Amino acid sequence: MNELNILLRIVTKSVNVRQALPIDQGRSSKENSFIDNLKSGKYSSDQDAAKDIYGKGSNDVRYKMLKHRLKKKLYNSLLFVDYNKLGSKKYYQREHECMTLLHQASILKREYELDLVISLANKVIAIAEEFDLTNHLVSALELKTSCYSENGNIKMFDSSLKALEQQVQIRNNEHRAVSMFQKVKVYLKKSITTRKNMLSEVPGIVSELESLWWNTKSFNTFDAYYKTAILYYELEGEFNKIVEMTTSTLKWVEEGVVNKLLFDANYNKFILVYAHLRSKRYIDGLKYAESYSNDIKYSSVNWFSFMENYFLLSLHSRQYELSDILLQKVFSNPSYKVISNPAKERWSLYQAYYKIVSSLSETQTALFKNPYSLSLPEYSKDKLGFNVAIIILQFIYFLQKADSEALLYRIESLKKYILTHLKDTFSLRSKTFLKLLILTVTEDFDAEVCRKKGQKMYQKLMETPTPGDAYAEIEIVPYEHLWEHILSILDKQAN
Repeated sequence: MNELNILLRIVTKSVNVRQALPIDQGRSSKENSFIDNLKSGKYSSDQDAAKDIYGKGSNDVRYKMLKHRLKKKLYNSLLFVDYNKLGSKKYYQREHECMTLLHQASILKREYELDLVISLANKVIAIAEEFDLTNHLVSALELKTSCYSENGNIKMFDSSLKALEQQVQIRNNEHRAVSMFQKVKVYLKKSITTRKNMLSEVPGIVSELESLWWNTKSFNTFDAYYKTAILYYELEGEFNKIVEMTTSTLKWVEEGVVNKLLFDANYNKFILVYAHLRSKRYIDGLKYAESYSNDIKYSSVNWFSFMENYFLLSLHSRQYELSDILLQKVFSNPSYKVISNPAKERWSLYQAYYKIVSSLSETQTALFKNPYSLSLPEYSKDKLGFNVAIIILQFIYFLQKADSEALLYRIESLKKYILTHLKDTFSLRSKTFLKLLILTVTEDFDAEVCRKKGQKMYQKLMETPTPGDAYAEIEIVPYEHLWEHILSILDKQAN
């Protein structure tokens, strides 16, 4: 049943099902009914469908035949899918065109219509060269070489064979490059031990991929090199190298070294802005974010992801007026209601932190309605990556309310959380900051004492770099800024 639903969803996006499916008139009522009910979501199982259509169970032979016929017709209709209606990139449309032409050429070759085969192969070659479709280019050259061998055209045979051998070498290098990238990707998704073992090999892999790219100048080898390098630099926290990689790529695309028809420019824009955020190059990052903000489709999920980095850049650079504008844009976007719940929770956290630090907020004394007032140290798994952010949010919430009893209650939980969850070196910034929070309570909320006794930890915080993305929890507002804000709260409460 799931297979039918998937096929029907894809086919109905781009073709008229009644026109695309050659429904036998003698069976039209049941096939039409089956299609309509599948589209409306009436059936949750084969049992439901069989019972509705034939009054029998799903093992009924008539239902099995009906399902088989419809499935076969749906698969056949995939050959006629309109990629424009699917919203696919031009690359996929042209790739499909190549496959269709190659299929036609193969049929004609069996009929020994060699001139027609060569003509179709030339069309494939023109498309394949424009879009770096090396596999299809090889297939087309194989057809041409075979045809010239058959008709005895030595000059064209030699030319085609030479081109074929060159493209086969490029294809082999592409396969090697893609396999190397896939291996890095899958191993780095495994356990921390597996990931750490793999990381030691990645620099050599990145270097080899770069050589493969410069030797072949094909897009697939570049793409493998580009994605592997960014993945590695991100895990190692070398965000300046990501900035260098993405800005260099912009230049290569502009110069035609990288095929702009295939390159995912929006992803490069996203990762470029993200890398500026993580490398603390806020001014340049904001310039890029502003420049690219209209390039991402406003109604897409990607727009909200892009805006997260844009918003965090504004917070980290203390441009709170811009933060306010960006929040308004996000929450007024009609597509906000369809983004995932974890994404909505992140935006709720971002808004809460904005209200903490911004002088523009109208809720300075009452702060805000805390949506994360959970008992420590219990946190839902879907907030993994934001546990420390939620802890800090809770702490400042009670601090601003001057609720010393609630803060005293949380001291032991904070200590336990540090010992249990912040043992690794990549948690050093979070560990240090939580110790500063504990200090405010143990020193009875005395701003001057906290400032003096916390200076050493604060200096350590400033000297500790942010770790790589794979390990770090996100600092929605830099801990240095939050410590300054906490001291200002204590100063105000003392007066």
